[in-house]
Amino acid sequence: MSPYAALALSGDTKTASDILDKWGADVFVMEIKKCGEVLQCHQCRAVCHKYGNDNQCRFLVPHEIVEASHFDPENNTVIFVCHDAIVNYFNPYLLVFCRHNHDLKCILSGKGAKAAVKTMHKYGI
Repeated sequence: MSPYAALALSGDTKTASDILDKWGADVFVMEIKKCGEVLQCHQCRAVCHKYGNDNQCRFLVPHEIVEASHFDPENNTVIFVCHDAIVNYFNPYLLVFCRHNHDLKCILSGKGAKAAVKTMHKYGI
């Protein structure tokens, strides 16, 4: 465990804001990078190729590199920045404070929203 994680878990702090105040921005960025390298890099496994996705990862990895977030009026979607094709989309605060992998995707409309609704229905969420 990093000394910064130990500080976060010690009884000296009450909230994430307290931890961030003690760490400072440089330490928080370092923790994001450390956790991201270990937890957020996608590695294709058998589950990635289920449901007829023999030649492509069903999680659409590698992602398309996008230099800047923008709105695509043709598809009526917001395209978010992506600097690394194999890193799962993540929330830096969840990553650092929970220290687990996760994959976040904005599902305002379109195929993403439809897939999310199907998944929630399937699992009764």
